[in-house]
Amino acid sequence: MYILVVDDNRFENTLVQFVLSKVGFEVEIADNPRGAMQMIQKREPDLLILDVNMPYINGFEFSARLRSEGYEIPLIFMTAQDTIEAKLQGFNIGADDYICKPFNHQELVARVQAVMRRIKHHGKLEHESLRGGPIELFPSELKVIVDNEMVVTLTPKEAHVLRVLMSSSGQVVNREQLLSEVWNENENNSNIVDVYIRRLRVKLEIDAYSPKHILSVRGIGYKFVGK
Repeated sequence: MYILVVDDNRFENTLVQFVLSKVGFEVEIADNPRGAMQMIQKREPDLLILDVNMPYINGFEFSARLRSEGYEIPLIFMTAQDTIEAKLQGFNIGADDYICKPFNHQELVARVQAVMRRIKHHGKLEHESLRGGPIELFPSELKVIVDNEMVVTLTPKEAHVLRVLMSSSGQVVNREQLLSEVWNENENNSNIVDVYIRRLRVKLEIDAYSPKHILSVRGIGYKFVGK
């Protein structure tokens, strides 16, 4: 499990990285939101631990920006803001937990492990692999093998979207079905489906702008073609 910690206090950042690495997590750190966004665009973490009080853009604003761009990364706020108003704001944004500074490091580990267990439980994918033409999906391993040799790593949401499409290979899957199955949403005005389709095309297609496997069906949804 890959965790990104974002805090402008470098000492605290490094300490959290050390504590979580000791129990087996892969942890990277960033000391500002701009650097964090660049890291997220290159590799989406399984969990984001985010300070609230940061210069230029605070943690609440940064997490809202991530959501608006289609990222659904599980999130823990780690902050000295311990008012009930701040906590409610964090949870309303979509935080999975809210940890107040100063905190005991054993408590931090326990809370992170609890969030990770919930992620695994609610985001649990089928274990059977799915194959369509040159693409073979291993949902539980969050990976795709292309042409029997190239290994592509997926995020849990990417794997879920691809599994839904491949399970109905050759058939059109409408956007409402994807929203419902992957995000438990019914609002058709959300562009999150399009964001994840674009990511999958970049990872799996030879030419993301002229896809051969993940096709758009105008006004309806998407279709996976294995040939």
